[in-house]
Amino acid sequence: MNDQRQVLVRAESRHVVVSDTDGDAETLAYPGVTLTRVKAGIPDEGLWLPMGDRPSEVDDEALIDALRAAFLWRIGLP
Repeated sequence: MNDQRQVLVRAESRHVVVSDTDGDAETLAYPGVTLTRVKAGIPDEGLWLPMGDRPSEVDDEALIDALRAAFLWRIGLP
């Protein structure tokens, strides 16, 4: 069972288009990390976490917790 589960870790940005009251649009990019759980070759669940220029301890802890949970899932533990 374990060899059918994979965790993919990928750095990627999310883009958001914001319009102002004049109708002008600006695209903002947010860098982050995507964790994707893959079961039997099929993406099962994904999680995107922000990764800013000045990450806080809370940001770091969220990433550590998400990685830990994903890797435990990979080896078949809760």
